[in-house]
Amino acid sequence: MRAVLRLRWAILAAWIIAAVVLVWNSPDMAQLIRDKGQLAVVDGYPSTVASDIINKHSTKESGTEAFIVVFHDDQAFSEEQLTDIEATMQRLKNEKAELGISELTTHFTDDALEEQLVSEDGNTIIALLDVQMAGKEVREVRERLDQALETDHVQTYMTGNSLINEDVIISSEKGLKKTEIITVVFILVVLVLVFRSVVAPIIPLLTVGITYVVSQAVVAFLIDGINFPVSNFTATFMVAILFGVGTDYCILLLSRYKEELASGQDVPGAIVATYQTAGKTVIYSALAVLIGFASIGFASFKLYQSAVGVAVGVLFLLIALFTIVPFFMYTLKSAIFWPIKKNISHQESRLWGWMGNLAITRPLIALGIVALLTVPLLVSYDGELSFNSLDEIGEEYDSVKGFNLIADSFGPGEIMPIQVVIENDDSMKTKEYLTLIESISNQLEKIDHVDKIRSVTRPTGDKLEDIYVKKQVDEVGKGIGEGTDGIAQIKDGLNEAASSIHASKPDLEKATAGIGDLQSGTKQLQSGMGDLQTALSAIENGIRQGTAGAGELKKGAAEASNQAAELQAGVSQLLEGYEQAQAGLGQLIAEYKKVPTILEEAQAQLMSLEEPLTKLAQNHPEIIGDPHFAEIQAIVGNATKQVAIAGGTVAALNEQLDAVRTGLETANQHLAQVVAGLGEFSNGLKEISNGLAQLESGLGEATSGQHQVVQQIPAIASGLGEIATGQEQLQSGFGNMGGQLDQLSDGLAQSSEGLGQIEDGFGEAENYLSDLANETDLQQSGIYIPDQLLTNEEFQQVFDLYMSEDGKMTTLDVVLDSNPYAKQSMDMISKLEQTLADATKHTKLEQANIGIGGVTSINRDLESMSNSDYTKTVTFMMAGIVLILIILLRSLVMPIYIIASLLLTYYSSIAMTEVIFVNILGYPGINWATPFFGFVILIALGVDYSIFLMDRFSEYKQMDVKTGIILAMKNMGTVIMSAAVILAGTFAAMLPSGVLSMLQIATVVLTGLLFYALIILPLFVPVLINMLGKANWWPFFSRRGEIQPLDDTKRDIGMN
Repeated sequence: MRAVLRLRWAILAAWIIAAVVLVWNSPDMAQLIRDKGQLAVVDGYPSTVASDIINKHSTKESGTEAFIVVFHDDQAFSEEQLTDIEATMQRLKNEKAELGISELTTHFTDDALEEQLVSEDGNTIIALLDVQMAGKEVREVRERLDQALETDHVQTYMTGNSLINEDVIISSEKGLKKTEIITVVFILVVLVLVFRSVVAPIIPLLTVGITYVVSQAVVAFLIDGINFPVSNFTATFMVAILFGVGTDYCILLLSRYKEELASGQDVPGAIVATYQTAGKTVIYSALAVLIGFASIGFASFKLYQSAVGVAVGVLFLLIALFTIVPFFMYTLKSAIFWPIKKNISHQESRLWGWMGNLAITRPLIALGIVALLTVPLLVSYDGELSFNSLDEIGEEYDSVKGFNLIADSFGPGEIMPIQVVIENDDSMKTKEYLTLIESISNQLEKIDHVDKIRSVTRPTGDKLEDIYVKKQVDEVGKGIGEGTDGIAQIKDGLNEAASSIHASKPDLEKATAGIGDLQSGTKQLQSGMGDLQTALSAIENGIRQGTAGAGELKKGAAEASNQAAELQAGVSQLLEGYEQAQAGLGQLIAEYKKVPTILEEAQAQLMSLEEPLTKLAQNHPEIIGDPHFAEIQAIVGNATKQVAIAGGTVAALNEQLDAVRTGLETANQHLAQVVAGLGEFSNGLKEISNGLAQLESGLGEATSGQHQVVQQIPAIASGLGEIATGQEQLQSGFGNMGGQLDQLSDGLAQSSEGLGQIEDGFGEAENYLSDLANETDLQQSGIYIPDQLLTNEEFQQVFDLYMSEDGKMTTLDVVLDSNPYAKQSMDMISKLEQTLADATKHTKLEQANIGIGGVTSINRDLESMSNSDYTKTVTFMMAGIVLILIILLRSLVMPIYIIASLLLTYYSSIAMTEVIFVNILGYPGINWATPFFGFVILIALGVDYSIFLMDRFSEYKQMDVKTGIILAMKNMGTVIMSAAVILAGTFAAMLPSGVLSMLQIATVVLTGLLFYALIILPLFVPVLINMLGKANWWPFFSRRGEIQPLDDTKRDIGMN
């Protein structure tokens, strides 16, 4: 120490030069926090697995951030406002390159997104931006986008995870500045009150100030050079802890210096004595703090590691305390305590003296007071934690306002859904995998608090009912219903046709009998034509014999004319009957021509039912064994065959009817020729009759005419013969047709009966399919992906949105009905993991690589990491502190109850913090980082006060325990309470920062330090010291029960 005093000016100059050089060249700490201070989950956790899979398959540019633009008004947007908002979106689209926007999603360019991007009440609209951040700061990008998004008469906000984190950083920076100012002012006031001097307070401020500047610069170099851990907490903790413990240590040193001066020593001697006693205490105390924060380096979590910077600061502080403070002591001498000039004396603490006496003489009362204050707090403590980043900074920031507007308008989980990412070795753009993905989506949707699932099979969050067998069966059922109606109509038509055929049978028989009569008449007419030919031949011979018998010839000609007229009338009647038969037959044929068409329609409808029934059997193999289903298939098959047979029969009948009709047509043509011939014959007879009157002059012409008539007779007779033959064929055909009509009538009746059975079977099938279609659980009915869906152009866009280009990665968005930051949402991750495992078990995705991303999953992983690191770091920290205490106190007993007292203090203070922030202020829980940092800081700083007291107690080890502890408490009470007030005050300076986690950590430390200094340390610890007596120093005492004293060389720790 004397060497330090000799080189004091050189040492001070070195500090000043180092401070200037380091500060001038050090990197910007705020920028380092932005660049390297963001939270990150280590490899192996679900959120990092999801991120790695997405990065592996993503075709987007790297380094993009998602921003959400929020347009809002208190009432539904007017047309003018909507026009302005659309113009703003168009402006962004036009300036995409300048603004670094890689993708813009808005309902103004895609109407299908209106339901997702426009609130139901029409007063909130959101748009999604993917912004390229390479080489850019969030602050810079935000400023440019804010300018581009300005929209008249519309509230405009931007939010997103990166923007919220940026606002947390901004809030922390503002809070740090407030903390620095408040800390300095507070320390000055307290030091003035403690030392009653205006000079003494300057020494701690200068010492700690130089230390802070130098250590922060060194930490900045370490962050920039070797990626030393950093976070929003680093700078704030360095300010609070360095100024707090630095001032405490300065108070301890200056108080002991004052005490040594009061004992009559000169300045150098007082300084040496101070550092031989209080200096040793400072070393052990600083080492405890140093080990406490250095042990954080064993954590895996970067946020926790970021507090290691405090250890760097404590190291420089320790050096400054042994170099800068002695300079001021030696230079200012007793002027340090100006304006006090005389009677410099050390004041004992009457409060701690009284509390020490109470603990020694009334231990039960002392312990009762401790229990009264701690037990209710410990019993009420629930340990609820919160991961809500929004609570960190309050609603005055636009990112928080935007998030809350989206949560209120669209649901809290809409803005930041949980993202399930599945990676497979094979492409999942197949029916089988899509069916499996829909099955997974359906099972995830059943989890409590899941609002909806967005996936490749349900891109808008709603089920695509067309891919479910329930919907498809419903359509088949409707088709079967229509088929049943058609079959009923066919059945009725066949019954009507059978009835018509049966009713026409008497008419057919009557027509057959009429044809027989016509045939007999025709044969008689043919015979009469022979007689007529004989008579006419005789006439011709008579004419040729001369004019004799002209009168007789005239009379014969008249008779022949009458016979010819009668014959013509008979033949005309016969022709009319034939024509009526032909017309009736034509109508019958026309009716039967319709029957094949009806039968073909029936057969087509029956055949159309076979494919749906076959697909139904393929999709649901379990119904193949159903007897109803088998009966339906048999009925449809038999009906198809019966209709086909009936169609063949009707076709053959139509051919025979066509043949009969052709015969009638031929017969009618011949009869028409006969009628025409008889007409000519009658005209010839008339000519003969007229010619006989002019027999003399026209005998030659009569002979010629008579010859012509005679020549026509054979043709007429031949025609009548053909008519008779045709009539015979017609009669035979009509006879056969009667039997065939009977067969047709019976066949149609049987077909009608078969269709009736089919109708009944279809009714049963329709009922079965109706039951299946009415199944409330879509999953239970089954899924069938149509082939055309895979090639649908719109569905290809869905593939692009929820699948990678090669189809080997797909995502599912799990939208919750709770806040994504809420603990309740985080607890659902384990349920999602279990459901995913169950849903993929024994499927082609059983070996798939599955990750779960999103803010909720990240926070759950942070919770897992923090819990793991908490236990590990606390173990290392407590082991280091216990080791320091054992070495300092030469006891295994005292470290035990000191640690117990600190633990009691910590849990009481964290419980008090929960009462304030959860039970009173209504927060969902204590910020998740608070317990860890609260524990580390409170234990590391609280042990200082234990060391202050116990080290002074060890100086009185030659006294009895009661006297020694009370004397130690009187001498250290003021120092410890002053130090506690100052350290608590530096953390209280964090309260105006506005950062919730800082407020809660400050509350834990503030209440803990005051609680420890005013209750636990003066009441709880002395009781145990007095109870244990000489055992306090076990096992380091002599065989005679005396404590082994430390020799002066050890106590001087090498300082002379």
